Parts: sequence; C-alpha cells; structure tokens
Amino acid sequence: METITFMTSLLTFYLKGEIKAEQNFLRLKRPNTLLTFIPLGAKKHNVPINQIADVSTNFKLVLKSFLLGAVEIIIGFAMFGESFFFGLLLFLLGAFTIINSFQTELNIRTASGTSYYLFFLIFEKSKAEQAESAINSMIGSRMDDTNTRAVTEKQTDALINAINSNKKD
Repeated sequence: METITFMTSLLTFYLKGEIKAEQNFLRLKRPNTLLTFIPLGAKKHNVPINQIADVSTNFKLVLKSFLLGAVEIIIGFAMFGESFFFGLLLFLLGAFTIINSFQTELNIRTASGTSYYLFFLIFEKSKAEQAESAINSMIGSRMDDTNTRAVTEKQTDALINAINSNKKD
C-alpha cells in the first residue's frame, strides 16, 4: 500500500494526516490542533494488520459546525459596512467552517473492538475510499494466508502437478 496523505482542515492545510502500511502494521497519523488552527503535534497509532476486523467510510454533515459557519458568514457579511477587514475575515472563517462540516470519516475497527477514526475533507473523499479499498484488500490477503484449507489445497495441487510432469518425462 502506498502512503496516503490527506488534509484534515482547510484552516490547517499545511498539516497532513497519513496512512501507510509497513511490514505487518498499519501506521496512522493525525495532526492535533488547538482552536482548529494552532498545531500541537500529531496522534499516531500502529495497528497490527492481523488485528484489523473491519474498515468503513461514512460521509456526514456535522450540523453544529455547519450552523456555526452560517452564523459567522451572516455576521461577517453584516460587518462589511463597519469594518471591511474584520467582516471579510469572519466571512472567510465561516466559509471554511461550512466546508469543514462536510466530512468523510474512515473507521478502522480491530478484533478487540477498538475503533480508529480519521476525518477527510469533502475534497479528499476519494482518498478515504482508496484507503478503505487498500485496507480491505490487506484484510483479504491476510485471510487467504491463514485459510489452512486453501493453503493445503494449493500445496497439494502443486505437488500433484509436479508428480504428473515428472511422469510425462
């Protein structure tokens, strides 16, 4: 799986989240912020691939953020006459808040019941779906590797083919 980097917010476009697979682990990194725009490091998780039970995506609207953004836009628009700079600043902040309220959520559940959530902007929904597909194929590969019946059948078929090819010679 190639490394997938994604924006978590328009206000902090320079901070990127990351999903990558290394050896037997899925490495997740999500930036932490204070007041949604002051960077404070990152939250990192290393999840063993053989412990991943399920992965899913969910597109949602965070209603509280959407309404807050609408109020910011209305107040910012009303302030244009008094202070154009502050009105424009509040208007843009409201627009960013509304855009951030549309999120795609990637949920990774482990066999122990732990869930890891990563939030993608609406513009990067395809990256969430790409990560979901890649993780699901890793889960499928792991299940194929641990299916003793299927592995035994492959080995038996290979042995029979080798014996039959030796008889022909």
